[in-house]
Amino acid sequence: MAREGYLVNAGEETIHPDAQAPMSPKQKRQNWWYYNKFILLGVVLVALLVGSIIYSVASQVKPDYTIALMTSYTMPESGLQQLRDCITPYADDRNGDGRVQISVVNYVISANETDYQMLEASMVKFTADASTNASMIYLHDETSFQLLENNFEGFFQYNDGTPMPAGATDYENAMIPWEDVKAFAEFTPTAAENDSWTAEDYQTLFEMLRVSLRAAEGSSIERSEEDMAYYEDSMALFDRLKNDEKLVEEEVPEWVDDLISQVEAGELETE
Repeated sequence: MAREGYLVNAGEETIHPDAQAPMSPKQKRQNWWYYNKFILLGVVLVALLVGSIIYSVASQVKPDYTIALMTSYTMPESGLQQLRDCITPYADDRNGDGRVQISVVNYVISANETDYQMLEASMVKFTADASTNASMIYLHDETSFQLLENNFEGFFQYNDGTPMPAGATDYENAMIPWEDVKAFAEFTPTAAENDSWTAEDYQTLFEMLRVSLRAAEGSSIERSEEDMAYYEDSMALFDRLKNDEKLVEEEVPEWVDDLISQVEAGELETE
């Protein structure tokens, strides 16, 4: 009997001394954060990195035209910028991004042994750019051209637009002096106050340059519709440079417009 009384209602209540009370919503959130915070932080960091890469690529300005500059010396950045500024008014917005962007790439081709590493780097980049038809307009000085002369068979066209035949070496007929291009001849270099190069120095450097144009006929340019369009646009750009035909006129300062308006309205007397 004692045993039966002992077993009465034995299955109705079970004592679990280690049982935990249900967690509140706040405790559940804290528990989730404790176990997943590092995963979440990792996802956020990856998202930021990917976003940064996408933004960098999207915001990178793709030039409308790339001009090759082959020199036996390193053109100062101020000189490169002045070349870009000189060419920009004659160029069109080929890629339709709302702005005209000119890139001038300087390939330093020198026989100076101390510049061997620079020469090697320039040769590698020049070869890569030439193979992808990055430039159709080439500016070069005599020294750099002579060092690369053997690499230009069939590369340039004559000044009349016809391609140089295989084996031709009369490169002098495929060069236009700086001063024979009106836009260049009328360009006046300047120098900043902290620039070690003077305006006269830049003028001397520029006047040493000649212009040669890529030949499309018989080259890889003909096999690409995109490259052919770029070639034709580049030839049109050079024609505008040669004839000094700007697409973008220089803006008149606002104070000049105001002065002209006052004169026309009779508010100012002129002699």
